[in-house]
Amino acid sequence: MTAVILNLDTVNLTDEQFYRLCQVNQDWQLERTAKGELIVMPPVGGISGEREADLISLLVVLFK
Repeated sequence: MTAVILNLDTVNLTDEQFYRLCQVNQDWQLERTAKGELIVMPPVGGISGEREADLISLLVVLFK
């Protein structure tokens, strides 16, 4: 899956509105760029998800 990029130039989304949008959509990975774009990232899965889980496990073992 690829990210969805929305152009929000005419929306004028404030920092508070973006924060609330993130709070009510906690299952989504949302990012806002300096150019005023809203990026909706796909969930991690497959090989990337496995690598992430391996790294987290390693950090837990090392720093616990």
